[in-house]
Amino acid sequence: MVLRGYDRIEVDEYIGAILEENAALRRELDARAAARPERRPEPAAAPAAPQQYGVDTPAEDSFGFRAEKLLRLAERESAEMRTRATRDAEAVEATARRRSEEQLRAAEKEAEQIRSAASADALKVKKQATQEMSRLGSLHRSTKGEIRRLAQLLNAELERPDPEGLTGDDAAQPDPGKPASN
Repeated sequence: MVLRGYDRIEVDEYIGAILEENAALRRELDARAAARPERRPEPAAAPAAPQQYGVDTPAEDSFGFRAEKLLRLAERESAEMRTRATRDAEAVEATARRRSEEQLRAAEKEAEQIRSAASADALKVKKQATQEMSRLGSLHRSTKGEIRRLAQLLNAELERPDPEGLTGDDAAQPDPGKPASN
C-alpha cells in the first residue's frame, strides 16, 4: 500500500536499516572507547544522544503510535477514494443507461416512421394497382365488345350475297382497285 508516494514496507525497511546501522556504529564507538584510555567527558561537552524509544517514551512520540496514525490516515483516504470511485462509476453507469435509453427511443421512433411510410406506400401502390386493374378490366371489356362488333360485321358481310357478275374465278382474284369483300 502506498500513501502519498511512500511505500509503508519500504519505509519500515529503511528505518530498520538505519536502526541497525545506528546500533553498529554504537557498538563500534563503544569498542573504540574501550580500546582508548579512559577519559571522562565533560558534562557540558557531551554530545546529545539520539532519541531512543524506550518504555518511558510518551505514546504520542512512539513509532507504533505514529505508524498507527499513518495507517488510520491511509484507511480514511482509501475509503474516500473508494467512495469517490463508486460515485464516479455510478455516474458513468447512469450516463450510459440514459444514452442507451435515448438511442432506443430514437430507434423506435425511426422504426415507427419507416413502418408508417411503408404502410402509406403500400396503400398507395395497392390503390394504383386497383385503379390499373379497373382500367385494364374496362379496356378488356371494351376490346371484347369491339371484337364482337367486328365479328358481327364480318359475319354480316359473309352472309351477304356476292355481287352479280362475278364468277367463281373472278371472285377468287380480287380487283386491285376494289377492297376485298369476303
